[in-house]
Amino acid sequence: MPIKVATGGLFDPEEENSGGRWTKFDQNFVGAASISCAYKLDLMHDYFEVGFIAEKKPFIGPYPRPTFREGLWRFDCGELWLSNPETGRYVEINLAPNGDWWSCVFDSPRLRELQTDPPQCITEGYPGKDGWFAKLKISRKEIERCLGTLGNLVGNVTLVLDGCDHPDEKLENLHSAVPLGAHDFHRPQDWVPLSNLI
Repeated sequence: MPIKVATGGLFDPEEENSGGRWTKFDQNFVGAASISCAYKLDLMHDYFEVGFIAEKKPFIGPYPRPTFREGLWRFDCGELWLSNPETGRYVEINLAPNGDWWSCVFDSPRLRELQTDPPQCITEGYPGKDGWFAKLKISRKEIERCLGTLGNLVGNVTLVLDGCDHPDEKLENLHSAVPLGAHDFHRPQDWVPLSNLI
């Protein structure tokens, strides 16, 4: 895989031994990706894990330590989307280069489900001078609690680089593993079986 991130020796994707493969984001919403970046999704027995790498100086908020925080899409932010296609319910999980994270359950596009606590995750972040790597784990039990099932899930993996405050601005900063019918990540009708993302 022709991508290598300089993170002070903390991570080299070419030497990592875990399963799955790195998939490059070759396109953004306006054309060819200008920054080398990739994701890796692993569907393990007890949990799902997604990792992100980008060959650019990390753009993160001015926060003292990683925590649960909304608004990560205003900076560099990897995102995992999982949906139960039978009900339309889905979860969005955001991850920053430093390990900040946020998650939410939705009943339908952009309609938050307020009766269900957001899924809990374990995160790691390694921002470096010229690149970054971050990953998160979410248990299958958490996914089932939020979506009501683990069967036939669909999803997407997306990446925001250098922030996006509005869906119609900075389209070159938005990357999606799945081709979408509009400039909007909240499109579960376009998402694919998880096996297509591995």
